[in-house]
Amino acid sequence: MRQVTELPLHGGRAPRWLFGRMVKLSRAISNVIIDEFGPEEFLSRVCDKDWFQALSCAIGYDWHSSGTTTVTMGALKEALKDSGDVFIAGGKGKAGTNTPNDIIEGVDKLSIPAEGERFIEQSRLAAKIDASLVYDNIGIYHHSFIFTRGKRWGVVQQAMKYNTNYAIRFQWLSDTVDGKDVANEPHTAIDTSMRANSMDLTFSDNKEIRESSVSLLREHDSINKVTYPSRHPIIPNLDVGKKGWETIRKASELDPRDYRELLLIKGVGRATLRSLALISSLIYEKEIAYRDPIAYAYNLGGKDRIPFEINRRTYDSVIREMEDIVDKANMETGEKYRVLKVLSQKLK
Repeated sequence: MRQVTELPLHGGRAPRWLFGRMVKLSRAISNVIIDEFGPEEFLSRVCDKDWFQALSCAIGYDWHSSGTTTVTMGALKEALKDSGDVFIAGGKGKAGTNTPNDIIEGVDKLSIPAEGERFIEQSRLAAKIDASLVYDNIGIYHHSFIFTRGKRWGVVQQAMKYNTNYAIRFQWLSDTVDGKDVANEPHTAIDTSMRANSMDLTFSDNKEIRESSVSLLREHDSINKVTYPSRHPIIPNLDVGKKGWETIRKASELDPRDYRELLLIKGVGRATLRSLALISSLIYEKEIAYRDPIAYAYNLGGKDRIPFEINRRTYDSVIREMEDIVDKANMETGEKYRVLKVLSQKLK
């Protein structure tokens, strides 16, 4: 079964004041996940379409637009450029064409130089397969190749379907790639516009077609489709389920006075505490992200003021507290990330 999601194209770019904050917050979130669960788990989450969408919402980008891919990956690449566990190569436009050079830099940084040529080959194959073997009249304009010191890799790339206002996001994870037939349904997810049946040579039933290179392709309907509408407003109980709204409610009802001793934060406000709680659920209760990724748009708001305008003071407060939590964990004073773990339990 294929996972398919439509991502409408929205105009505009991430303003500088927002992108810098996205980098800082995504760095803190990523560091907790890598430290708590390991770089392999982090890679798996980035390659999961729902968790990735939830992260994009949590750090304040549009809740459903095509820019969630390019901007979120750009923020993650900048955030993790000094990581010794994970490396992100490529990006949008010219950055994507520079992926091979980035990979060589990355394998040296992670001390796995022997993997360079293999990673470059996998990167090129992923781009070629999605551009040439999935016939949906597309042109790839963003290509990111993510890999770990443990030699696992993933791909997040995006294309526009010509003459439409929808983008197609392809996500790969090395664990799911058939070593004997790399073109046999390699994706963890394909987020796309599917207005008509797509002639897809990566479909498993098309193995003989790939091998014989005949031109007669099979069309198929085995698509698990999720559609993000072009409208801007978020509609309760349609875009976010009951569990998601319950999570938002619980986060909003947390009382800073009850958690001052726990957080060791003087004067933390309700909005900051709510955001820390939602971020904790993204890290520790990730099934919420898989079920209701749009719920995380209520973390700090969105670029286009949907569901509400981002408050820069609150955003900065959340960054400070997350960075402080990470710093304290690095000092190994007491139980690591105790605050986030406790807050995540309060949202169950």
